[in-house]
Amino acid sequence: MRAVLTALAIVVAVTAIGCTEPSSSARPSSSLLEVEFTPRGPTPGPDESEEATEEPSFVTIPVGWDDSFCAIFADVAVGQELVIDIERAIDEENPKDAKGLARDLREITADGVGLMEGLPAWEDAADATAQVAALLDLYGTAATEYLAYFNEETGTLRRARNVRRQISRSTDGANEKFAELETLGIECTDQPLVIEEF
Repeated sequence: MRAVLTALAIVVAVTAIGCTEPSSSARPSSSLLEVEFTPRGPTPGPDESEEATEEPSFVTIPVGWDDSFCAIFADVAVGQELVIDIERAIDEENPKDAKGLARDLREITADGVGLMEGLPAWEDAADATAQVAALLDLYGTAATEYLAYFNEETGTLRRARNVRRQISRSTDGANEKFAELETLGIECTDQPLVIEEF
């Protein structure tokens, strides 16, 4: 009888120990409180925080400026080509064509100068406008010198070619200023903002 009681005591003890051990799968306790929180986004780096504080920049183009400038620039582009073609005609020993091209250069230059008078002032484009005015002035001088040479007046071919060299040296700087205009949103539908180099 004592052996039976001892065996029962062991069974009861084992059962009691099994009930007190935690189960293998953990479950959330119902006593945990629900906490409201706002999820935080990634912390901005130094560059991102600087960008966030910068003011957006806006470019204000005077009304009609782009159309006026594009009309003038068309004359400048043609004037540049004429300066190149005059010397080409001379090299080909075709003085008649060269003289006609010099006349065309004089006329296109006069047209561009006239259009400049109606160009609205715009500070952001002051450098490009100055380049255009300088080129038109050089075109006019070149036309005068070439025509004086062809008409056997006081002009000489050397003086005309000196002016042509000045135009050539000015071309790179002018194209840089015209490229800056493109970054401001100025586009001419019929003509890219670049003049021919020589």
